[in-house]
Amino acid sequence: MSIEVRRATAEDAEAVREIVLRALREVNARDYPASVIDRLAATLPERIAATLGQAQVYVATEAGRVVGTARLTGRTVSSVFVDPKDMGRGVGAKLLDAIENAARKNSATTLDLQSSVTACGFYRKRGFAVVRENLFGEEKVIVMTKRLVATSDQGEHC
Repeated sequence: MSIEVRRATAEDAEAVREIVLRALREVNARDYPASVIDRLAATLPERIAATLGQAQVYVATEAGRVVGTARLTGRTVSSVFVDPKDMGRGVGAKLLDAIENAARKNSATTLDLQSSVTACGFYRKRGFAVVRENLFGEEKVIVMTKRLVATSDQGEHC
């Protein structure tokens, strides 16, 4: 089966909610205390699902099943989540390829994002560099950026 990326629609909302909730509870929970995961799980899946159908929200699908999602707002990447059972299969990479292509079409030369501790390594492999780390209570957020032109000075730490 092949993974395809397309624009999200409102009909994808339930699948996206479930993916976000599973990713938080099964994957991000390895790097964050239960209080942070519980707070995010209470609102984040619904907030992300509510943005579907907007111009720059994408879903990755395989055989008609939604396996991941990502959003681009201006030059900011957000809401990148992959179903835990589909991680390591290139879903996130295909979503970021779509995001980068959309950003280039909009004449963006850089992309910014706020990464979880969990996803930092993935973004680094995709060419993002750490700008700074923020701590919001018990939640560590890593601010990252990527030039959409070839450079040799991408960051080396998370």
